[in-house]
Parts: sequence; C-alpha cells; structure tokens
Amino acid sequence: MCKAFMIAGTHSGVGKTTITIGIIGYLSKKYNVVPFKVGPDYIDTAYHRFASGNFSYNLDVYMLGENNIKRSFLKHALSGDVAVVEGVMGMYDGTNNTSYGSSAHVAKLLSLPVILVVDASGMAASVSALVKGYIEYDKDVNVVGVIFNRVGSEKHYNLLKECIERDLGIRAFGYLPHDDRVSLPERHLGLTPIFETKENHNFSILYDSIGKFIDVDGILDACDVDLKKDNSDEGKVTVKTKENVKIALAYDEAFNFYYQDSLDSLIESGGELIPFSPLRDDDIPKGVSGIYLGGGFPEVFAEKLSGNHSMLSSIKENIEKGMPVYAECGGLMYLAKKIVDLNGAEYDMVGIFDLDALMTKRLVNFGYAEANVVKDNVLFKKGDIVFGHVFHNSKMSGIHDDFAYEVHKPHSEEKWSCGYIYKNCLGTYVHINLLKYPNAVDRFIDHCRDYEREMYRYGA
Repeated sequence: MCKAFMIAGTHSGVGKTTITIGIIGYLSKKYNVVPFKVGPDYIDTAYHRFASGNFSYNLDVYMLGENNIKRSFLKHALSGDVAVVEGVMGMYDGTNNTSYGSSAHVAKLLSLPVILVVDASGMAASVSALVKGYIEYDKDVNVVGVIFNRVGSEKHYNLLKECIERDLGIRAFGYLPHDDRVSLPERHLGLTPIFETKENHNFSILYDSIGKFIDVDGILDACDVDLKKDNSDEGKVTVKTKENVKIALAYDEAFNFYYQDSLDSLIESGGELIPFSPLRDDDIPKGVSGIYLGGGFPEVFAEKLSGNHSMLSSIKENIEKGMPVYAECGGLMYLAKKIVDLNGAEYDMVGIFDLDALMTKRLVNFGYAEANVVKDNVLFKKGDIVFGHVFHNSKMSGIHDDFAYEVHKPHSEEKWSCGYIYKNCLGTYVHINLLKYPNAVDRFIDHCRDYEREMYRYGA
C-alpha cells in the first residue's frame, strides 16, 4: 500500500497549484514525497521539485498513452512515501470537449482518491450543489473530500464544512484564507518559473498556512492506494549496458522545460546528460557528442543570450560539424538568426536556421498536436507518428524548405510544416515526451555514438 492522492479543481484558476505546492512542501518536512502533474505543463512540475526535492513527472494521456502513464506512475510512486498528483484545468476538462486526458480520466486510470479544490468566495449552502455535480457527473471518480480556497473567515469555513458533510457525506479537509503573500507570480504562458522566483517568494508562509488550516493527516488517512493492483508488470526498467555517450543539456533560467521521463529515457538508453548554461557558460561541455536544447523563455533573456558570443559560436560550430542536436520550442528559437520582441528589438541568436523568431501577442497553434514524420531525422523515421503539445507565443519568419513534420490538431484538417532540419539538427515547436518513443531515443543515442566515433577517428 502507498499513500497517494490527486488534488483536482473545479476549474482553472481555482488555486489547485498553490494548494498542491503547499501540501507537497508541508509533507516533505516529514515524508519522501513524489509529485506528479496531469497534462503537459512544465512550470508546475518545477515548483513541485522545489517543494519536494524530488523530480515531478507528467501524466499526459494524449502524449503518453494509458500504459505509459501506469508505468511511469508505478515506477516513481513506489520510490517514495507519499505520491501527490496535481490535476489539470477543471476536473473533467480533457481534449475535444470530452473528459479524455482529464484529471478524472487519470484518477480512474490509477485508482486515485481525489481531493477537490473549490473556490468558496461568495458561497454558503450552494457549495453542496456545486460539489454534488462534480461527484455525480462520473460516479467512478472517487472524490473523498474537498479543500476550500479564498475563504473569508473561520466562521465561513465552518459553515461550508457543515453543508458539505451534512449534504454529501464527504470530508472537508480544510481551507486557505485569502492571503496575497501565498499567491504565485504570473506572466505570459502562466506562472513565472521557479528558477526566477525562488529567491523572492517566501514559501514557508504557504507551508505554514497548509499546516494551520488544512488537515493533512486526515488526507493521508483517507488515501491508501494499492499500487500493485493490476500493475504487476508495470514500472520495470531495462537499462542499456553500453558505455555512456555524453549529451549536453541546456539548463538554466532560459531553458528548463523538460519532461523528466524524457531525460530518464535518454539516461536509461545510454546517455550521460551534462548540464550547461547558454546564458553563462563560454562553450558547450567538453567531450559531448550531442546537444538537447529544451524549451523555456529565451525571449525573456534574449539580450543576455545574444551577448554570449562564445556560446553562440560554440553551438553553431558543432552543428556545422554534424553534431546531433534536438531543439524544442525555446531551443528552436535559440537556433534562429534572431529573436525579435514585441517592440521590434532584434537579438542575434545561433543562426543555424535562416529564420527569425518573431514574438506575438497570442498563442500560436496552441494545444495538442499530431505530427506525421515526412523525413528521416535524428529522432524519427519517415512514416512515424508523433503525439505532442504546442505552447508558444512566437512564429518563424523566413524561408525554410527542409521539414521533418507535417502537423495537425487532433480531429482537424488544418496542417502546417514543422520540424526544421539542418544536417543532424532537428528543431521543432512540438514538445514531446520521449518515454513514449524508445526507438527515437535509441536512434538519437546511436547518432551521438556515430558522431563520437567520427570525431575520434579524425582526432577532433
């Protein structure tokens, strides 16, 4: 048995992320907490890691499929004392106006008890009607209790608690009063990443509020889960035994959007990930045979990235030599000629692609996307199908005719080209989780090994 539960919300913005981070941080004072996030979000998982000291893993049905979610959850949840899963959007909000991929879908898939976060501002007995709707919409979802957010006073909470326990027979586990000090900072694309806020935000206030106003022990008592049930063969990992090949991993304030299962997959396939900072380091790490440039906010740090001429030259020179490179979203923008901000200011980047990354005022092609691979590249072979997510406020301007992907939204006829190719470099706006694609991981590792052998042969 394991202590495990999901924190879901009635809707986006209800406060489930703040409450989840608070509970993770509070529990981590006593337990080894393993966090998870439903859906494709990178920023929340980084907050989870900060609060727990452990990596947080994404449970995304569209991008991974149900079996991979079971595999990932079992593998990681068993490594700790408590597994805490943060939901996504409203509890039943999934793809294409269905509950597919929703918090509810994942809770049922993993047999998780659910704590529902409710915005109780301006409500009294009406809260029972609201929560009853969430319980009865799908009775297979095990809602064991609620946490109220934005509560006006202890008296207000007691009234809400009385209504819920009287009318619905489930627990009210506590509440958070309105307190600006525990609010998390936001900007375009959601929360400001933890890498930029951890020094300026007093998380201890949030953790103390959780301990004071929420019955965390009561939650743990209600959340025993049998992780072995129907999952006896899930979570087994086969680690490759070949000598490791070194891969440079861009990791700093500008580039930190990675799925931890992607990184684990590279490691388990024989990759040794060497972190480096495009912001601060002079060159890519010595002895590497590949580069992974993840997503992030290069536009926020464009001036500093542009000013690091030695790093720009180092990356360009190695790509020109044929080093395998995979660049996602922010990484793709970094490989463009320039990043152009909303005021028209231009910042020189690596210049591998003869394109400019133009910042826009709105999201471009936002949401889940399916990519048909139309050309062999360092990850995929022609004919492969890739399930990913698109989340960016920029677009590429210029002429490029060497693409790996033809992309479309699920259940949509609209198509566009992506997956920019140059030599052994693949840059794309489509984020993917490599756990789903072991052959692609092996293919990238093999390309890195080939490059390593080639450089050794010529004494480079």
